[in-house]
Amino acid sequence: MDYRNLKIEIRHPVATMTLHRPPRNLLDIDMIEEIADALLRIRNDAAVEVLVLRGAGGNFCEGLDLREHVKNRLQRLVQVYSRVFETLRMMDVVSIAAIEGNAVGGGFELALGCNLIVAATDARFALPEVRHGIFPPIACIILPRVTPRRRAMEWILTGNDIPAAELERYGLINRLFPPAEFEAGLQGFLAELTRSSGPVLQLAKRAQYEAYYSTYEEALYKVQNLYLRDLMELQDAEEGLRAYREGREAVWRNR
Repeated sequence: MDYRNLKIEIRHPVATMTLHRPPRNLLDIDMIEEIADALLRIRNDAAVEVLVLRGAGGNFCEGLDLREHVKNRLQRLVQVYSRVFETLRMMDVVSIAAIEGNAVGGGFELALGCNLIVAATDARFALPEVRHGIFPPIACIILPRVTPRRRAMEWILTGNDIPAAELERYGLINRLFPPAEFEAGLQGFLAELTRSSGPVLQLAKRAQYEAYYSTYEEALYKVQNLYLRDLMELQDAEEGLRAYREGREAVWRNR
């Protein structure tokens, strides 16, 4: 996959997408369209189980290039930006935001759109949009769903910097690593995820999303169907249970 603003590396079962407009890795419409296209391609690669999203130069993303925020481009900008987050939500591939440096504005929103977040202890997070006369639309949708509403309100309305340790305390960051240990920590986390069967991992993700966006009764029905109709048809489900009974490590076939 060749893009002007992205670097894509695929080493099955992991794909890495690097935002590549250093030093700030600002998002413009062209870059957002490339992200949307790359996500679709990665989603359609059956051998990819996990996606890592990171920024070039040790800096994640400092948000939208506000020079793009003009009326004659705004409709297109909003549409393609929304498509990125809808694809992240709907794809079976598990997504991880790997945050070094700054995750500001749209950069923070990109991280929120991923399933998991790992960060360096010195990473900087903020949603400063209100200081520029706008608000962060995706953060307004996601943050109140994943953190206490009043805390989300404060972060969005003040635009203040948010320490990585505070985000971890509120459950938004899965793992924090000292900067010198970040790469090793990220690789260790990836190893934890990819030691399981890829199809099982992805069905477990899908089950959580099906449940989250449903009533309790609907969730029971949907997740039971996923379990019986999809999960138990996998060879890996049969192998995992057999290996447990026989007291050995499972040998995954990823099907």
